[in-house]
Amino acid sequence: MKGKNIILLGVSLLLLTAAVFLILSGKESSLRDRDRNFRVEADLNVTRIEMQGSDGNAVILERDADGYWRVNHAFRANESAVRELLGTLRNLNVRLPVPLSDKESVNASLENEGTLLEVYANAHLIILSDNLRLLPRNRRIKTFLVGSDTPDGESTYMRIFSSALPFAVHVPGVRGGLSGIFSTSESLWRDPVVVDLTPQQVKRLVVEFTDMDSESYSVEKTGLTPVFFQNGQAIDSLKLDWPRVVRFFESFSELHYERLLTGFEDSIRQAEMITPPFLSIRVTDHLGRETAMHFFRRKAPKETTAGLAPTGVADPNRFYLQVNQGEFARAQYFVFNRIMRPLSYFKKAGH
Repeated sequence: MKGKNIILLGVSLLLLTAAVFLILSGKESSLRDRDRNFRVEADLNVTRIEMQGSDGNAVILERDADGYWRVNHAFRANESAVRELLGTLRNLNVRLPVPLSDKESVNASLENEGTLLEVYANAHLIILSDNLRLLPRNRRIKTFLVGSDTPDGESTYMRIFSSALPFAVHVPGVRGGLSGIFSTSESLWRDPVVVDLTPQQVKRLVVEFTDMDSESYSVEKTGLTPVFFQNGQAIDSLKLDWPRVVRFFESFSELHYERLLTGFEDSIRQAEMITPPFLSIRVTDHLGRETAMHFFRRKAPKETTAGLAPTGVADPNRFYLQVNQGEFARAQYFVFNRIMRPLSYFKKAGH
């Protein structure tokens, strides 16, 4: 009987040891999985992404109540750039672990020069089934550091914030590193569209030509019919070319600049820009929001004027644009010509 008890005790100890081993192994495996899990699951409704650079630059991308993404609570975001970022986050995969010999230097680089990324999503505290989820809340689902691309240029160093293990991460099937996608430069995330209005949404216009006051005018819409004014006096509607007026009001959609100018590029702009603005247009939409655009001529590049025209002539293709007294952008006449119309453009011949 005594021997039987000893055998039972021995078996129990073996089972207990095995159970402890399995539990610890499971925890260790779970920790390893967590250390290398950079991917944001595709079914999560991401609502906010924060990126903090080591240089102090920060970008907050957040979805508003209408479903549009905004940059730093102030500007509409470039939707295609945000889609690319979300697609990247949903496909991140560990390519290689960082060799032990490089771990310390890679970690130091991530901490001193990396970008801290935080992802937030709508989630539920209680999930009873796919269709029954309770207590929704916005919570942080992922935090990790993004560093430089690996020496071979095929992946990027990353590390889960709470971990000590860095990895070389990539998107399978995509060649090249990913560091450029996680930029903290606000200008790269802003939507280049300046005005995007339907004819019905345009309610008031003020168009001022600096050197041609006789071509300046304003337009007021009471109902659907626009009324043109010159020097405060209404213009007889019978003197206007209405097909041209209709086309003009259809031209305030998808007006976008070519490139927002910051840093060194803006210093070049200061040397090339001809002041004062030759044209200013203020457009007020159906919600009472005004967008003020100031158009400045740009000195023609030397290659444009060489052998064709005197140095200093204005660039015939591009100009500088300032919106709402903010930053300057380079824009193309090809895009904006359709709204840069003088008053004489709308008058019938002989008027």
